[in-house]
Amino acid sequence: MPGEVIHAEDALTRMRIVPVRNATSEHPMAHVRNETAAAHHAFFDDMRPLGARFPGARLREVTLVRAVDLDERVDASGQTRVWYALESLQQTGSFKVRGALSAIDACIKRAGSSSRLHVVAASAGNHGAAMAYAASVLGAHATIFVPKNAPMAKCERIASLGGDLRFAPTPHYDDAEAAAMAMAETEGLPFISPYNDLDVIAGNGGSLGYEIARVLGRVPEHVLLPFGGGGLATGVAWALADAGGEAAGQVSRVWGVQSEACPAMADSLERGQAIERFAGDTSTLADSLEGGIPADAFARARSAIGGILVVSEQGIGRAMHYVHRDLGLVVEGSSAAALAPLLSGIPSALGVRGGDLVVLLTGRNIDRATWERAVDPFAATTAYPRG
Repeated sequence: MPGEVIHAEDALTRMRIVPVRNATSEHPMAHVRNETAAAHHAFFDDMRPLGARFPGARLREVTLVRAVDLDERVDASGQTRVWYALESLQQTGSFKVRGALSAIDACIKRAGSSSRLHVVAASAGNHGAAMAYAASVLGAHATIFVPKNAPMAKCERIASLGGDLRFAPTPHYDDAEAAAMAMAETEGLPFISPYNDLDVIAGNGGSLGYEIARVLGRVPEHVLLPFGGGGLATGVAWALADAGGEAAGQVSRVWGVQSEACPAMADSLERGQAIERFAGDTSTLADSLEGGIPADAFARARSAIGGILVVSEQGIGRAMHYVHRDLGLVVEGSSAAALAPLLSGIPSALGVRGGDLVVLLTGRNIDRATWERAVDPFAATTAYPRG
């Protein structure tokens, strides 16, 4: 069943809503429940004190900031409290440093030493910078493959942090991943996926979910976050369920947001099966969300989240402008995607009726010229109309 489209004729506020309940599959993956339980017990206990485990990495505990001006946009009664979670303030400029530290540390433990550890990864940019940084902190070496059109700001950051930067022959993330996996297999090196590795999922989403609950003092009723390969969404959903004493997937509090330039997860939900290679529009502002989703990552995410909201590129640009106007912060398009639905009018499918709604702003790594092009159409906007 296709998702609902609202504001179909308005390129700025157009949004597609694809709840998980609309998705059906003839081949459900029965191992997901067992894998989820194993992840909680084997991985997530170590994620609660992630910053304390790696003092040299200078991790920041998640910063939560009230977004009071958004409260009534979400809920006319004013009973819903909206928060920004500012992971764009992390070392390397994104939340990805969490998962990189977790995964490389796990590789070191399996190898027994970091002295000769060499890992390989593919990235649209943020995972690569995080891997390079974590490798330098933990005494390892990282080779990073990126699409040939990866943003210069992200490439420069990877190189400056000591990563061995390699370019794929095409602008598609899936081809960068294929090249990285081929090198890892040929040379017998660990490949660390940005979204399909349980250590990364536990580090990125798990540690962040626990911190949100701890800093907020309770488990939020709703979370909006960018959705690429699903690792962040899955980890946050698992951790918040665990913090709330729930079974994973029992409460559909986490919704992912994608650009209509590359809605691989939304389309996968509608088809009832994973679209593993997705040739989206590589000029998207949400470059970190580009690419397909493997079957196991799809099954994990589908078991944990409420659904996907698909927003327009113009809506993402407006959200980038709003964050700068409201907080004085520059965030990349993939990060701002999570805010875009609130500016367009939160759909009733999310069931927002009071409580806390957390919007994850996940990264700040964007070329200045790209950011300016995205926000310039909204430069004269001094007030945003109610939803």
